[in-house]
Parts: sequence; structure tokens; C-alpha cells
Amino acid sequence: MLAVAYASDKCIDSQLLVSNLISLFEQRRLSLTELLSGTGIFIEDLKAQHKISPLQLLKLIANAQKLWPGEDLAFLLGQQWLPNQSGLMTNGLLCCRDLSQLESHWQKYHWLSQPWLQGWRWQTETKQHLLFTLDIGAHTHQRFFIELTLSSLVSSYKHLKHQALHAEFALPYPAPSNIDQYHKYLGNMLKFQQPICTISYEKNLQKQSFEMANSHGYKLADRQASSQLQDAEYKIGIPAAIRSMIRQTKGQHASLPDIAEKLTISPATLKRRLKEYNTSFQQLQDEANLHQALYLLAIDGESNTAVAEQLQFADSNNFRRSFKRWTGQLPGYFTDWLSKVNS
Repeated sequence: MLAVAYASDKCIDSQLLVSNLISLFEQRRLSLTELLSGTGIFIEDLKAQHKISPLQLLKLIANAQKLWPGEDLAFLLGQQWLPNQSGLMTNGLLCCRDLSQLESHWQKYHWLSQPWLQGWRWQTETKQHLLFTLDIGAHTHQRFFIELTLSSLVSSYKHLKHQALHAEFALPYPAPSNIDQYHKYLGNMLKFQQPICTISYEKNLQKQSFEMANSHGYKLADRQASSQLQDAEYKIGIPAAIRSMIRQTKGQHASLPDIAEKLTISPATLKRRLKEYNTSFQQLQDEANLHQALYLLAIDGESNTAVAEQLQFADSNNFRRSFKRWTGQLPGYFTDWLSKVNS
């Protein structure tokens, strides 16, 4: 049985994001009673080994966004991620050799501190691309979790390299009202209404050494994080697990009953589990197909016709219509933008 977390499973360490969120509210003298209202989380619970469910986290974030006097909450939390919210990952990150090792460590152990993430790394001849989608129902607060993720990564790099990360950011939503916060924490190279959240930067940045690099320290930290992950009761949320399963079977060949069988639950139970996350099997299938299409278009340089064939669409026109339904744009819009990023 896969170690898949459902919406009510207690799988998120309350000592990390939750505790830091509460600390920020205490510093601003904002009501903790209102912040925790309806979450089932109590201050006295916030001790070692205490965990909360995705549903509790999402309710907490909804409360926080309503109560916080500004639009910088996610960015502020992201700035504190390396020292305060990355848990056991901290030691490994502080000892990383370079950005490439940091990315690998982050991707390998993200479940321990940022379980709302699912990520990939793509390379072209000159650029490195980090792609992020959301797990455990976090898409219901998409902007918040993307702001938190990007801010934490950029802040970690600045802490380790002592300089800003010069990168381009593609965001899968319209330009927000708090655009000044994006400029402050991420920089000016921003592109909104893109198919997927992406960080792109020059590939030669990957091998530039960090001053605090410690190979022996990293090996020890890696073993500790690996042991913690191995002992974890849950290792992936059901949305991310299903997207991965669909990609492995080339999307169009994976049916809801097929996936339910792999998860050893009934199709009806799977539908109910996904509804708890405010998503559906069709949405996850569309996302998996989109990710595969983007890879084929951007990295392999395939034509619409070739992508349509590999994803089992009837023809290229059918694929183009589906791509526009998924993203609001035709495939050419994405490939034109990526060609500019890679130039």
C-alpha cells in the first residue's frame, strides 16, 4: 500500500509552518483565537510529534489570510523557512555544495517540511527550470502556497550564496494586487498567466560553490533526513500520487478504476477522497497530460502532431483545443515564451 495522505490524515508537522504562523500573529498581537477558529488546533497541542491534517492546514491558512493586515504573509513566512520551518532539512541545506545539490535535497525531502509541493527539474542547453505544482489540496490557496514556496527557495539561496538568485518566474495566475511584494522578494523578471509555476535561470549557476559547503556534514544530514522520511507514515498526497501514476501510464490510458485499484480502494471511495481535496480525477488527468505536453514541447522540441500522438489524442487539432482548455492559451504561446527564456 502506498503511503498516500488523504485530507483528514495527520501528516503535517505542526512545529514548522503552523508554529511560525502563530508566532507571527503573536508578534503582531493579532487574535490567536480567531486564527485557530474551526481548525481543531489548540496552542497546547503545538509540541514535538504533533501533526495536523491537510484539512486543518487549509482552514488555518484561510483564517490567516482573512485576518492578516496586508498581502505579505506568505512572503514573510518564506523568509523564515530555512532557519525555522525546514526542520531536519536545515542541516543538509546549510551544508549543500551548490545550487544543484540544494535543488536535489529540496526535491528529495520536501515532504518533511513542504508537503504541499510536487516538483520537477528540466534542463535545456543553457537554462535550468524548476517546476512546481501543489499537493494535498493546496490549490485552493494557490497564490499563498506559491508565494511561500518561491520566497523560501529564493531566501535560502541568498542565505547560502550571499547574493540574489537571478531567475525568471512564471506564475499560473493573473498579476496580483500585491505585485510590489513580488518585486521585493522575487525580483522583476515575472511572467503571469503561465501554464505552470516555473523558476528558470542560467544553468551555470548550478555549480557555483556555497561558502558553507561541508561534504561530511551533508552526508550526515542526508542520512538523518532519509531515515526520517523512511519512517514517515505518509510520503505523498493523493493528488500528487495520482498525477504521477497517470504520467507513468501516459495519461489517456489511466482510468479512474485503474488508479483506484492501485490505491486498493473502490472508485467511489476515490471520488470521495478527491472531493475532500476539492479536485476530481479529470482535473488531475488534465494536469498530468499538460505536464507531459509541456515537457515534449519545451524540452524535446516535439511538434503539436507528435505530442498529440504520444498523448493519444485523435489529432493535433484535438490536442490544441485541449491545451487551450487546460491553460487558456494555445501551445504556441507557451513555446514562444520558453524560447525567449532559453535565449
